[in-house]
Amino acid sequence: MGRDAGADALIAEAMRRSGLIWLQSDDPPRRRALWHAWVEDTAYLLTGGGEQPDPGLGTGEAVHVVVRSKDTEQRLVVFTARASRLLPDNEDWETATAELAKKRLNLHDAAHAPHRWASQDGYTLYRLEPTGEITEGPGNYSDRSLRAAPVDTVATTINRRR
Repeated sequence: MGRDAGADALIAEAMRRSGLIWLQSDDPPRRRALWHAWVEDTAYLLTGGGEQPDPGLGTGEAVHVVVRSKDTEQRLVVFTARASRLLPDNEDWETATAELAKKRLNLHDAAHAPHRWASQDGYTLYRLEPTGEITEGPGNYSDRSLRAAPVDTVATTINRRR
């Protein structure tokens, strides 16, 4: 049985319009918000090196990707994707890093960023390829509460806001 073209179209449209996605894991149960670049039906994530926390995805690991509607800010679609690490010698490295450099807000020295990401330790690029499986979407949303405790952080404020 082939992939559902309607599911692929919904995922692609939601990802094109979204600048932020949540990766959901069951063990331990948590969600992590990450910015991404969507290129040719694949999501790319840049982590580490002061960019955004590395979710530590393993090659071939299945992850649930939660995408919200830009208009209503509510869950639009939740789909399953297969994760893999992107390396500088991969065929899609240049295309992915060029798009990530465009999407990254306030990027210092954008022209040399892909080289920096390839040559300096601490950066990890991930490729998320949708499997075509939608676990939640229009007409099929879960009734369970999605409230969760915030992710632990060392971030703090010095003074109270007024």
